[in-house]
This record gives sequence, structure tokens and C-alpha cells, in this order.
Amino acid sequence: MLDIIERHNAEKGRLTTTRFASEALPVRKGARPKTIIGPLNVQCNGHGDPKYLKQLLNDILSWPYVEPTPTSPNHLDRVSVRLQGIAATDDSSAFISGTEFARVLLAAPTIILVLPLVCAHWAIVRGWAEPHHLQSSGLMPAGTVIVYTPTNREELEVCYSLFFESYYFACKFAREEAVKASRVEQLIA
Repeated sequence: MLDIIERHNAEKGRLTTTRFASEALPVRKGARPKTIIGPLNVQCNGHGDPKYLKQLLNDILSWPYVEPTPTSPNHLDRVSVRLQGIAATDDSSAFISGTEFARVLLAAPTIILVLPLVCAHWAIVRGWAEPHHLQSSGLMPAGTVIVYTPTNREELEVCYSLFFESYYFACKFAREEAVKASRVEQLIA
């Protein structure tokens, strides 16, 4: 799946996706941005240049099987990143709701991702994210995190990697490829 996204990004002249192993995520430099916990869990400072978030969103929304966000006058301040039904896993723990695996709030730039638990753990420990407050009450999956918006190219690369982990977690084709690969490894051994 990563190779499909890499080819797609190369064809479009976009930044390549560096995939960090969860425990190999670099430590984020500087203080964590502040967030507000309320009806919405939002990042309230440390947003950086909006061009990085815009680039990230444009690229992610062009990935295979990602559905375009429907335009609605009620949700102009939010981008819902969803998989097409054909590609979505049946595992509800990979989604915020329906087939939505990520959400980006634009008014107060905030990235919300559902990550596998191990990846969420390392993103938090390394300073790239914090748990979404609704996951502790069971209103969102356990791996739901607020990922801090990128302020430079290094942070943009990490955000790409975290988005890819969320995408990979939500995509049944990626999971099927992993199962096939492990079966082949078992046959060879």
C-alpha cells in the first residue's frame, strides 16, 4: 500500500511519505502546543505556517480510496477524511465514525487521527500527539489522538507518516496484504 502512495505522490510531484516504525518516531523538538478540552478538543497555539497543513490535506485527500469530503454549509470549518466503503476494514476501532479515519478542523487548525494503539502510544511519548479526551470515555476509539499541526518540513514528514499509519489501519486492502505476506513467510520458513 505504501508503494502505491509513493508512486502516486511521485507522479504528482508531492512530498514522499516517510514511514517511521512507531518506536522510531523522532522526538519532537520544543514545547507541546496547548490544547483546549471542551465540546471540541482543539489545538490553540503552535500551528505554524498554514501552507504545511494545506499541503498535507491536499496530498492525503488524493490518496487511493480516500473519498472526497462532501461540501456542506454546516461543515465548512472541517475536513472529514474517509475511505471509500470498498476499501474500509470492518474493524470499527479504526474509525471516528462511519469510514472517517481522520478529521482536520480548519478554524482552529487541529488534526484528529485514529491510530493503532502502539502507534498512538509512541506518537504521544515522542511529543507529536496527545490522547483525544473523548477516547477515555469510550466516545471515540482508544487510539484517537490530537496530532499537532506541522510547523516545518520535518514535522510535515512525521504528520505524513502518522496519517499513513491511520490510513493503513483503516484500509482492509492493506490488512489483506499483510496477512498474505505473513502466510508467504510461514510457507517459506
